[in-house]
Amino acid sequence: MRFYEKATERAPELLGHLKFNLLLCERRLNSSSETPTLYCQNVGKNPAQSKLVTQPDYYPKDHPAAPYLLSYQLYSVDIVIPVYNALEDVKQCLASVAKQRGWYRGKNYVVNDASNEETSAFLQEFCRTNADFVLIEHETNCGYTKTVNDGLRQSNADFVITLNSDTIVTQGWLQGLIRCSRSGGQIGIVGPLSNAASWQNVPSLLDEDNQFAVNELPKGWAPDDMAAAVRRASFRIYPRVPFVNGFCFMIAREVIEKIGYLDEETFPTGYGEENDYCLRAADAGFELAIADDTYVFHAKSKSFGHETRKIYSKNGSQSLKAKHGKEKVNTLATQIREMREFEEIRSRVQDNLAKAKAPCEDKDFLQKKIMFLLPVSGGGGGVHSIVQETMGMRRIGVTAKIAVPQKHLHKFIEKYSDIDCVKDLFVGYESSNLIPEANNFDVVVGTIYTSMKLVKEIVSVNPNIQPAYYIQDYEPLFSKPGTLEWKEARDSYTLVPGATLFAKTEWICEKVFDEHGIEVKKVSPSIDHDVYYPRFDVEDVERPIISAMIRPKTPRRGAERTMRVLKGLKETLGDSIQIEIFGCNDEDPLFAKLERNFSFVNHGELTRPGVAQVLRKSTCFIDLSDYQAFGRTGLESMASNCFCVTTKFGGVSEYAVAGVNAIIVDPFDESAVIESVTSVLRKARDIASLKMNSLLTGSCFSIHKAAISEVSIF
Repeated sequence: MRFYEKATERAPELLGHLKFNLLLCERRLNSSSETPTLYCQNVGKNPAQSKLVTQPDYYPKDHPAAPYLLSYQLYSVDIVIPVYNALEDVKQCLASVAKQRGWYRGKNYVVNDASNEETSAFLQEFCRTNADFVLIEHETNCGYTKTVNDGLRQSNADFVITLNSDTIVTQGWLQGLIRCSRSGGQIGIVGPLSNAASWQNVPSLLDEDNQFAVNELPKGWAPDDMAAAVRRASFRIYPRVPFVNGFCFMIAREVIEKIGYLDEETFPTGYGEENDYCLRAADAGFELAIADDTYVFHAKSKSFGHETRKIYSKNGSQSLKAKHGKEKVNTLATQIREMREFEEIRSRVQDNLAKAKAPCEDKDFLQKKIMFLLPVSGGGGGVHSIVQETMGMRRIGVTAKIAVPQKHLHKFIEKYSDIDCVKDLFVGYESSNLIPEANNFDVVVGTIYTSMKLVKEIVSVNPNIQPAYYIQDYEPLFSKPGTLEWKEARDSYTLVPGATLFAKTEWICEKVFDEHGIEVKKVSPSIDHDVYYPRFDVEDVERPIISAMIRPKTPRRGAERTMRVLKGLKETLGDSIQIEIFGCNDEDPLFAKLERNFSFVNHGELTRPGVAQVLRKSTCFIDLSDYQAFGRTGLESMASNCFCVTTKFGGVSEYAVAGVNAIIVDPFDESAVIESVTSVLRKARDIASLKMNSLLTGSCFSIHKAAISEVSIF
């Protein structure tokens, strides 16, 4: 119990979750083992608010699912923090690292270079009570460079960051540095922007004395606020530079393996050592870059006095020129001084700060007129979301319509003919009338990467229209990297400055931030309970039915392995199960190439009511996609009283909880999938528990809730 008390002291927001879990444990202990546990997830919020977050799974960088994973699942990061006195700065630095480290594997090596007694005592207690922090202590003062090297030698992570103890790191800083490192080329060293980091300064480079400025934060702002402003202003050009300021200095493992550590003999006090390391890395073939979408606050340490710093700086500069040649060092210093990229970066940050301070008047969001842009020919799960959520908005009095290409208008009207206002819901457009039609709305929402070009065109003519992007999936995954389609999909997230981006899963939000540094707002997913609902008076079936959607034209949906798994289940369980599939017709030539040598029923291509009818009589629905941004059919199966077997990669955690309401699997491990499903299907009690919990989970989602969550962000 003391463990839980301690946890809630550090994180009071966990109190409700811990009480719920303790109560749940008591009920389980006191109840009959035959009674299924009922579960209803608190959905539509950050997962940390709806359930206790467990440590994520980590994978090797060559895992088949690597493209769908987040950087913290693939890369490890160690942080080396050298400390010499300046206790108040140190406290803020360590607290920020503890807060902003996130799920990245690795350690924080705090190297105490014989600080005073008060600082040393604090470090000992802090590292004793924070498991991710490792304290290395010097009995005598060794100097900055050896202190850093002592930490670097402890690290074997993919990336290691040397971080001054007078810094405050900000939300998303690790993602930003790694994003820059992975942006292309042979980048070996990366640094962020800052208030006080010489050429990496924002918003101003120099002070009134023509010296490198120590920029103050805007009044009332915290470092996280400034970091958000930098991200909003960034074009993510990641400029290549000859030198990176050492206050926050991320080194790739390959660099250390090739050139070793800092030169502590030539630069013992630490001034000039990072420039020397940059030159050595560049000579070894590595590039150096600045993450111009990342900001770390630098307080400028009180470890040494101003005069002492001047002496150390002069000595370091002389040593650098003696080692590498005065002409080379001066040439590179001139190069970074004349880089126009930094002028442009600072200008954009200054403009963004001015906009942030400007007053803004707006109308009630329920009075805004909203148009969704859907430049496609037909519908899938994402289109269903848009249609049902637009209808949800209309039910609460919001003027909302969906603009589709005029040549495809009849298809949408036919497909959604069950909607009584379908002819008013959909608006057909051509290039000649799109902008005049859009002028009737306050908000124009892109819904697919190709639609953002249209959004940009609309707001360039009428800047009073609010641009938005409803991100249904991480669409660069749909195309081969380097292709025009891939580039257009990647560019879509930043194509319209000031656009409001939103998505229905945490995974989409995190993936876009991870790859682009763009903040995406989370809205609630929806499910149409008029279509997907349980019926206990349907015709009884004598054996469990396993259903699956087979779409061979979409490779990421895993049609080949799904058919192999279904055959494996049939071979294992025999006539005790029945298998039914939908999603493609028997005549489909791609379907003909799949494993079909087992007994199954194919319902072909189905409408939503047809899919619901199959799910209502199914025991479980199998989705072995590479990943799912959301996995709509999985949730629809739950609402239909059917538990799902679903991929562990992507955004299914919005509703699926392993062993509670779903079987969550690695879709690339087919034998393990067969074993997991077989084990559950042989236990009637497990089936009953999964189905009941699935039904409760499905009931937590609604179109009304989703519609409210969307209109409220505009």
